[in-house]
Amino acid sequence: MPKVSVIMPCYKSRSTLAAAVGSVRRQSMTDWELIAVDDGSPEKDGELLETLAADEPRLRVIRQENAGVSAARNAGILAAGGDWLFFLDADDRMEEKALETLLSLADDDTDILCGAYRLLDRATGEAHTVCCARGDLAAVQESLIRGDSALNSMCARLYRRRMIAERGILAPAGIAVGEDVLFNLEAFAAAGAWRMTDDVVYTYDYGGESAMVQARRDVYRKSLPMLLGIGAFLRREGLATARFRAHIDAWLRMLRADRGRLRAAAAFDRGVVREITRDVEPGKLTGKERLYYAALRLCPPSSILLP
Repeated sequence: MPKVSVIMPCYKSRSTLAAAVGSVRRQSMTDWELIAVDDGSPEKDGELLETLAADEPRLRVIRQENAGVSAARNAGILAAGGDWLFFLDADDRMEEKALETLLSLADDDTDILCGAYRLLDRATGEAHTVCCARGDLAAVQESLIRGDSALNSMCARLYRRRMIAERGILAPAGIAVGEDVLFNLEAFAAAGAWRMTDDVVYTYDYGGESAMVQARRDVYRKSLPMLLGIGAFLRREGLATARFRAHIDAWLRMLRADRGRLRAAAAFDRGVVREITRDVEPGKLTGKERLYYAALRLCPPSSILLP
């Protein structure tokens, strides 16, 4: 079996497929398989993938009816045979030493190996690097919920396949924005340990009609299933009180990104407050958090005052 299974969902990505596949073939670590899942693309991605596979025996092609990126990733997870899983989007690319760099962090106790990624604006050529937040499980969960580091991506990291399989962790279906966050909340909760590096292992090529750009349109409506999923995870794990402040930040971030600060405060209504405060025990909050709790319950638009 290969050391790493690279899983690449493909939909309307014919123009970028060759570059994405090429970035896998150029890996300095050669013990890998690439599982490309054609998610019913109308651009006939599958035909190009079959052509590429004719020259690359490590490339396997799966075809399915269109069911979304999570279903495509899950098909790859279930077909994978490697010790580790790496997720690659078909409009992005891996750095040449991505797998070698990540595997150098591995030991017997570690289940997730995380690298940094580069955001490259194809229109301007400008790029900046996003690194992972470090710390214990509480710090990781708060960063995932807030979306303030590279942790919320499913790409730019390796997951131990045994851990994913034993816990039955799959990407949540029907989530347009933030499926990565929900997957990672489950994965880090299950992991024995994780390690991070600030070395860049992945490049998000955004601009034009990339998946990242499309996700930013109408972002609050698209993010609602993710936000509700975060709340469900926190309540199930008994973390509604411990992650209360980060949970507020998740809703504010999406509302403000979509509507600006003033309109976001108006949309931060009693329904949102009920969702955020469900199962929260005010008496166990910190002093400042108790103030936030009381203010939001009394007057939800007071969220405009929160940083």
